[in-house]
Amino acid sequence: MPPCVLRLLFALLLLSLLPLLQAAGDLPTMDSTSMGNCISAKKLCLDDFTCKVHFLHLETCFPFMASAPQKPENQEGCLEAAQQLQNSSLGSCRCQWRMKNQGICLAIYWTIHSTYGLGNYDLGGSPYKEIVISKPRKFNHLDLLESGSMSQSSPDLCMKSTTLCTLNDRCNKLRLAYGEVCSVARCQPLRCQQELRVFFEQVADNYAQALLFCPCEDGDDVCGARRRNNIAPSCASPAKDPPNCLMLWDTCLQDLLCRSRLADFQMYCCRMDPVGTCVGIQPQRCLKAYMGLIGTVMTPNYISNLSADVALSCSCQGSGNQLEECMRIQESFSKNPCLTKAIKAQMQVHHQLLSKSSPTAISQDSFQSLWDHSYSVHISQGNSLAGRLHPWVLTISLGSLTLVLLLLPVLGHL
Repeated sequence: MPPCVLRLLFALLLLSLLPLLQAAGDLPTMDSTSMGNCISAKKLCLDDFTCKVHFLHLETCFPFMASAPQKPENQEGCLEAAQQLQNSSLGSCRCQWRMKNQGICLAIYWTIHSTYGLGNYDLGGSPYKEIVISKPRKFNHLDLLESGSMSQSSPDLCMKSTTLCTLNDRCNKLRLAYGEVCSVARCQPLRCQQELRVFFEQVADNYAQALLFCPCEDGDDVCGARRRNNIAPSCASPAKDPPNCLMLWDTCLQDLLCRSRLADFQMYCCRMDPVGTCVGIQPQRCLKAYMGLIGTVMTPNYISNLSADVALSCSCQGSGNQLEECMRIQESFSKNPCLTKAIKAQMQVHHQLLSKSSPTAISQDSFQSLWDHSYSVHISQGNSLAGRLHPWVLTISLGSLTLVLLLLPVLGHL
């Protein structure tokens, strides 16, 4: 084979592999992205004798899945082990929303942070990694108004939000799924809560928040009922004989997911100064934490069809000398200025979006476009190789490599 042909083939081979090699160089290592994951951090800990001893000891201190966390017999030894692990790879590990093996990751996190919640209200911070909040930009309704399939005259903005979900295949499919097991005729409370969690975890935030935080006119009972019934309260959290909030709290702490979502809510919706003023809260991040509780025993909802105030489905009757603690739990939702501010701000966003769609209606693409110009939540899941490479880059690279390999036998006979 002539040398010039060999050089040409070699050059084509390098060009075809270059994008893949460059991306491979950016793959996360154990020292970067994986280090923040509690599952990977545990593996590193178990490779170290001292870290392993402290971790295995701490696992025996708080059997969360068996009962509510009680103070262990050897409390000092457990606290010492927890303190020692703060300086290990486990000390700063976190979990990710929607990650695979989320339950395993959360179990590791709460083993390390098991001392939080022992008779205290503060759970010590969120077990989840930071979520990036994009900055808002101005709306441009003139570019968004198109003809669609929604009623041009209906003032019920919650009806419009429901229609938008119906027009989206994924939103409609998941909404029908929880609607089936949450209906009055077929109510299965545990299945209902599970399907609610699936809905609010898997549906895009713009559709989920449009359903939950659609605005209603004062006195509009029909609109308010539609908004309040979005989470099927008659099945998921029936109001008859509501449990004591302290009991609800203890039940939540026994469940790793509920405990984690509650800690996330505390961190991002309950930052208040001594006089009760909301401090440093990002409204969209607070709403994300709020939605994370839906489908758990701590599911909040609107107190009535005619109110935009929210509360837990529990009471403080019979709390005895723990009345103050019970009221604190209850008022973290019903009298939370950070949460109230976030909900009102989101309702204003949807009022601006949906009320402008008359006399023409707003299509799904328009809805997505406008949402992209408002606050939105992006879950940081770590960059994978597939996520960084555009499909056309992979196609060209693999196509070129295949061509080179096919030509080699043919040109070898020249």
